[in-house]
Amino acid sequence: MGLILSIALAAGSAVAPPPLAGGWTPVEAPMDDHEVRAAALALVRHLPLKTVGLRHIESASRQVVAGTNFRLTVRLTSGRLWRGTVWHKLNGAFVVTRMARLRADR
Repeated sequence: MGLILSIALAAGSAVAPPPLAGGWTPVEAPMDDHEVRAAALALVRHLPLKTVGLRHIESASRQVVAGTNFRLTVRLTSGRLWRGTVWHKLNGAFVVTRMARLRADR
């Protein structure tokens, strides 16, 4: 265990350990994060649907790899929910690597 973490635990502090390299980190305000919004728009453009847009990003997590992966749950203008993973490559391109429609539509 690292020295800082050991001291925090010994003192009873609520200090969270730093994120692990390659681990997923939640994005607190995904609609305000320009990179998350760009990844969500790339996901929506890749969906097999016509004339739909992004209404809201329900949740997002970020994973730093060779580039950045984003695990997203998005609500479309149609009300449908989709989950997907988008890779933001080092060259700036966005690649959708997974996508699935969720059944919890409202």
